[in-house]
Amino acid sequence: MPKKINIEKKILKKSVSLFYKYGYTRASIRDIVKAVGINNSTVYLYYKNKAEILFNIIVDIGAELLEELGEVIERKHDQNDTIECLQAMIFKQICFSTERHKEMKIYLEEQFQLPSHLRKKAYKQHRQIYDLYYSKVCQLEKKGLLNNRIDKAVITFGIFAMINWVYRWFQPNGPLSIENIAENIIEMFFAGILREGSEHQVNSGILSN
Repeated sequence: MPKKINIEKKILKKSVSLFYKYGYTRASIRDIVKAVGINNSTVYLYYKNKAEILFNIIVDIGAELLEELGEVIERKHDQNDTIECLQAMIFKQICFSTERHKEMKIYLEEQFQLPSHLRKKAYKQHRQIYDLYYSKVCQLEKKGLLNNRIDKAVITFGIFAMINWVYRWFQPNGPLSIENIAENIIEMFFAGILREGSEHQVNSGILSN
């Protein structure tokens, strides 16, 4: 069993590198088995086809992200500060997306390659992530903190629009760290979605929490 687990993980790890470098369509099963050091028949003991490998990469990184966001929510639960919790969630996802930029590139850019039955399963997981953020936006509305001229769904999708492409333009050796960029994005975003007169600022404790 340990050997099986190791081979499965190695297939996924090598596939991530190949899909990231060449794209899903250009990376072949032959490329994958060569990188892993197994033969063609062996890979089919673990995955039915290349689409199933892609699906596993996508749901695995999605599950990690859900876990990370869940931990943020759990830590902030007792503080009853919805703004700070939402800030911390955005901060965490921006940092996560750049730390795991290879997987996130595949997650964001290749999921449309999945056959419909697998795409539907992946989208259910995406919906879970969306719901975490949407619930926080609804809490802001209930507390009278939200700019009611902006639709809550638009705000939620706006969060993903801000986060999802940072990994493409972030420069690790640039003048700003990913933490600095995350704080700038959060400050800009909250300046737009909160009701006029509401107190809002990037909490200095986000970095340490």
